[in-house]
Amino acid sequence: MNTTFHFTSAQELTPAILDIIRQAYQEKPINIYIEEDESAMSDWEMQELRRREQIFLEPDDDFRSAITGDELIAGICEDLDTFFASKK
Repeated sequence: MNTTFHFTSAQELTPAILDIIRQAYQEKPINIYIEEDESAMSDWEMQELRRREQIFLEPDDDFRSAITGDELIAGICEDLDTFFASKK
């Protein structure tokens, strides 16, 4: 049987929750896996996205015609991949 618990932060994992898990599974063997949700953007990432959106929306016809929305998103994804790779 698999049971998955989702928390918005590690701070939600309280001693009370651990007690509930202990009570539910008692002497049965269990495995606990921690998986960081990399799809959630940090404050830094959101600020960078907003900064780039602002640059893209500035009334500079030369710049706007030089890059498409898809290219902008691809550049952001590339930067995020580099950022997450540096955290490993």
